[in-house]
Amino acid sequence: MVIPRRTSPLHGAAPLLVFLVLLLAGCGGEQTGTTGGGDGSLARAEQRATQKEAEAQRLREQLQGLQAEQEEPAVTTRTPAAGGSGGGTILPAAAHASFDALARSLSGEVGIVVSPVGIGQPVESLGPLQNAIAWSTSKVPVAMAAIDAGVGSSQDLRAAITASDNAAATNLWNALGGGSTAAEAANEELRAAGDTTTSIEPRTLRAGFTPFGQTRWALADQVRFTAGMACLDAGGQLLGLMHETIPAQRWGLGSAGVPAELKGGWGPGSEPGADGGYLDRQMGVMTIHDRPLAVTLAARPSDGSHESGTAMLTRLAAWVVANANVHGLPKLARC
Repeated sequence: MVIPRRTSPLHGAAPLLVFLVLLLAGCGGEQTGTTGGGDGSLARAEQRATQKEAEAQRLREQLQGLQAEQEEPAVTTRTPAAGGSGGGTILPAAAHASFDALARSLSGEVGIVVSPVGIGQPVESLGPLQNAIAWSTSKVPVAMAAIDAGVGSSQDLRAAITASDNAAATNLWNALGGGSTAAEAANEELRAAGDTTTSIEPRTLRAGFTPFGQTRWALADQVRFTAGMACLDAGGQLLGLMHETIPAQRWGLGSAGVPAELKGGWGPGSEPGADGGYLDRQMGVMTIHDRPLAVTLAARPSDGSHESGTAMLTRLAAWVVANANVHGLPKLARC
């Protein structure tokens, strides 16, 4: 799904604005003569001048009022500290007790971050799990870089995103030049969409896994990138593919009962050389009550299983749908 950009808030009012501006120009340009009229003429002239100035002021106020009515109200949200202290606009303080109860019912660590759709939008977070290995979610900026560079096949692009095919994603990576060259191309996509911090990993840190998959990607940075994807041509194409994620991978955001574009990632939940089970995470856009919301989720289940991790993400996504306050969010991306 490509979310269209917002049009000018004054677009529909342009003819009336021009009319009022012309009236103001006429009111302000007339001079009042005082010769040949005596005291009575001077008084009448002053009265006419006063009336014209009052009319000009009325038109100025009407113009300002029209502009104010046409302006789209800004969304103001706070960014709570990681772990959920405080309250924001999308995840207000009243929802935090509900989240705490949910987190206690889940066996393991979890994290949620949300943002309005667009570039430079505020983010709100809940839960202690806020930074982790990207795994297959990193295929999104790699695929966007391949689109913009005009390399790789459409088959590999579709397989890498809709089915998380590692071989297809590696083909795209190699088509970009591999290593630091491919990583830099993917970094440019991150920056363009609003993530100013993350750097795609160019090296294979853990044998048997893709280098880009071993990128460390904070949920807050990932949601900024996800929120900005709709503002980029390549990002819009990727959102369309993310809408077509295969059924076997539509857990989490894809199982919450609302339209969603999503990409998941999963793999060892610990650093190289350490023991540990699965980490599962997702990025995407959910449409709740006709309002798009960028969401990133992560879960590290206590039993270390992929099945438990995906089940936890599904419960987190359902919680977002039930508790996120989206009514003040824009329907269009703010680019």
